[in-house]
Amino acid sequence: MYKYRNLVKPLTVRPVPFNLVPSDVSSFFMESKDLEGYPGHFYITYLTKPCSLHPVDDNVMTSHPYDELLIFAGTNTDDITDLRGEVSIIIGEEREEYSFDKPTVVVIPKGTPHGQVRVRRLDAPIVHVMLGDSPSCVVDFREVKREPSKGSKYSRLVKKLTTSRSAYEEFRKLAPITIDERGVMDLRAIGPGEAYQSILMQPEDLEGVKICFSWEFAKDSGVWMSTRYAHVHPEPELLIMLSTDSQRIYDLGASLEFWFGSEREVYVIDRPAVVTIPRPWIPHTPLITQRANRPIIFMLVCPGKYSLEGLVETGYDVF
Repeated sequence: MYKYRNLVKPLTVRPVPFNLVPSDVSSFFMESKDLEGYPGHFYITYLTKPCSLHPVDDNVMTSHPYDELLIFAGTNTDDITDLRGEVSIIIGEEREEYSFDKPTVVVIPKGTPHGQVRVRRLDAPIVHVMLGDSPSCVVDFREVKREPSKGSKYSRLVKKLTTSRSAYEEFRKLAPITIDERGVMDLRAIGPGEAYQSILMQPEDLEGVKICFSWEFAKDSGVWMSTRYAHVHPEPELLIMLSTDSQRIYDLGASLEFWFGSEREVYVIDRPAVVTIPRPWIPHTPLITQRANRPIIFMLVCPGKYSLEGLVETGYDVF
């Protein structure tokens, strides 16, 4: 019997609703109803050429009745801080336009008009991720009434990807990990399978938006955390594994074991997938990389601040 089978979900290309993403772009899209009740939704799309999105229609702007994060990250597995492209976004009734050429998260507070996003230059594929603080995707459109403008009212919402201090301190509880001047962590002191480049951002650096996320590259075989214990925490969570190859998005390039529950059920993941932990205190981990033909992308997502609350020995349950 596999008690947790429904919580391990393969990622499948699906259209993103409301014409937020061009129809010829490959995207993964999931809402709470697809994630066993996890209180959020997301899309992930591989961008391989200049385009306009969020929304596709340049005659309207969008807003949402919830907070949202728009993440733009590179696929250069030698340098997690390299975007290899240039992106612009319009924010606010004033239609202030901001451009960036480094991996960036744009914070969109509830009700804030935004869009279009324009991918102006690409020297290599980038990955764009939307995280919504709501069970489902809802979009309000408004007509564009003025040209883009210059300004700085919303500059605080456009943030370079860098690790939050509280995230670094949380992982230091496990092992003497390192962090460099860019805010990039090396987590391999925790276990050899852990990410060699990792960025984790908390609400403290996201204008209080209650979403935490990581962007990580992992490439080595071995355990990520102790095989003696599962860990638990008071937040629901998503664990997302993605291909670094935009031409082979269904080929993870690695095979991983994920151990679930105090029963330590073992699931093998060898294609892009999301593990949903839709409620607190479900024991999970370790994660073990059996093989890696090339680096993979790993994302941790949770509502609120991420914490490592405790460890659970095999054979015990907490719910």
